[in-house]
Order: sequence, then structure tokens, then C-alpha cells
Amino acid sequence: MKVLIIGANGKVGTQLCGKLWGVHDFSPIALIRDSRQQTKFTGIGVPAVTGDLEEGVSKFLPGLDAVVFTAGSGARTGPDKTTDVDQNAAIQLMMDCEKQSVRRFLMVSAIGADPNSQSDRLQHYLRAKGVADGRLRSSNLDYTILAPGTLIDEPGNGRIQAAENLGFHGYLPREDLASAIIETLRNHLTIGKTIQLVSGSEKIKPAIASVVGGGDLPPIA
Repeated sequence: MKVLIIGANGKVGTQLCGKLWGVHDFSPIALIRDSRQQTKFTGIGVPAVTGDLEEGVSKFLPGLDAVVFTAGSGARTGPDKTTDVDQNAAIQLMMDCEKQSVRRFLMVSAIGADPNSQSDRLQHYLRAKGVADGRLRSSNLDYTILAPGTLIDEPGNGRIQAAENLGFHGYLPREDLASAIIETLRNHLTIGKTIQLVSGSEKIKPAIASVVGGGDLPPIA
């Protein structure tokens, strides 16, 4: 499966690229904004393409099997940039994927993403994510939305708790999110699902399979 990682230079994207390159049935490509970031990906054996998500990256889509959107405006940016990246650029990418027939689209969202979010601390971010998630659900793409709890930098232990609606918030190591993305891409039954994830006691593969009612299937060719 040839996969373009949007937000590859971020913490989740970097871990995901490294993990995907070590798996025989995946061929990751990192989208970077600055050619100086190329060295990092060359070092882990992952090819990279340079482009600006906000300007559109449709030229990189032909020939792909899947896109993973794990980009974000970052904690240091204001509300306008959050809307530009987490909402508008994400929606533009969905539209480009529809036009280019890249059907598999995995969105990294967040627990609490809602276009009407009233969260005091993360209101704008959760609203932008909620709008983007809504547009993805109404698309004709083979989408999955992974909604983790608060992401942390601690090493993952390969165990999570997952459900379509957990009913509570929690934490999740970025390393475990990267592993969950891989297992989600492998499992066709995750298509059309929104899956919330936090740290837990169940291994990632069966945890995801239990949400969608089955085991993993061969990846989309």
C-alpha cells in the first residue's frame, strides 16, 4: 500500500513513517514543507516530497493507495491558522482525493472534536476538527477517523482501549497512535468508522478489531 503521510515531520508523522517503512506491505511517502527536512527521512529510508498543504498537494496524489492526515497547525499558532490547516486544508485534500480517486483516507482527529465545541481550552481546535470530520463523513472516500485522547510523548506499550464512543477522555502515547494507524489501514472493516483511542490494557490489533466486529483483512491494493 502506497501511503502519503500528511504532517510527516510532526511527532506522530515521524513515528508513523518509521514504522511503516519496516512493514513489508506498506510504502510510505513523507510530505514535508521544507526540503531541509529531507535528511531526517532519508535517514530512516523513507522518500519525501516537498509541498505546502495549504496551497494544495494534488500533484502528489496520482498512484497512491491511501492518505493519512496527521497534520496540525501546532499549539503556538492562533485560531486563524488552526482553521486554515486543521479544517480548510484538510477539506481541500479530501476533495482532491475524490478527484484523483485516492479512496482510502485516514484522519487523525481528537476525542471531543465537534463543530459546536464549547471547550474553554481547545474550542477552536476541536471545532475545526469537527468540521473537517463532518465533511469526511459526507464524502465518497473510504475513510476512517481515529480520535485519540490527549497525546503524550511517553514510549508506547502497544495496549489501548478503543470504542466508537468511549464516553471519557484519557491519554495516549504518540507511538501507540502510530501503531494504531497501521492496524487501521490493514483492516477493511474500519472503513466508515470513527474510533476513539486511549491507553488501556488490550493489544492494539484486537482492540481495533473488536470495535468494528472482526479481525484484520488484507490491505487495500
